[in-house]
Amino acid sequence: MIESLLGVFTVGFLLGAPAGISPGPMLVLIISETFRHGIRAGAKVAFIPLLTDLPVVLVSGFLYAELSNMDFLLGAISLSGAVFLTYLGSRSIRAASAEIPDFTPRPLHLKELMVANLLNPNPYLFWFTVGAPLMVRSFQQTLEMGAAFLISFYLGLVGVKFMLAIVAGKSRSFLQGIWYRRIMQFLGLALIGFAIFLLQDGLKFFGILQQI
Repeated sequence: MIESLLGVFTVGFLLGAPAGISPGPMLVLIISETFRHGIRAGAKVAFIPLLTDLPVVLVSGFLYAELSNMDFLLGAISLSGAVFLTYLGSRSIRAASAEIPDFTPRPLHLKELMVANLLNPNPYLFWFTVGAPLMVRSFQQTLEMGAAFLISFYLGLVGVKFMLAIVAGKSRSFLQGIWYRRIMQFLGLALIGFAIFLLQDGLKFFGILQQI
């Protein structure tokens, strides 16, 4: 487990940033809303996770803390998280060359955006397989560690989405340019790197690898 505040903050940000730029329904909404209705409409989509994720964070954290003495389940959660991060990472790398569709006839209302994110499976998969273990372990060290993880994760998640809305509003060409593709590829590789660490944790819980 990472023991420094800076390390926890870095991990949180590097998990949140790829989630913010990875392909999915919310990314499409950010781009399409910005293209059709301006940066303000796209930014509204970017900040939606701050309104919808709290129940998922609390429930996943509570369940993980209750299972803290059940190595088999924790191992299964870690392995599931490794698979999920590998999937997200590989999808980001593949999507670096894909075009982003442009649609939505009118600016979406806040309620519609919240429903869209609540029906998006990615936050549930992330928090129940990756986020909750890291968050609980961080809080078990110190309150500051746990807060740093949450703040840095949402700084990466929302910050990247917000920046993407600004870029989309200023220049369509960036979204098909080389820098956007390289960023998505780098963040995809970062997710796969974290998947390796989760795989190691899962194997340790199962007793296949020795605890260090």
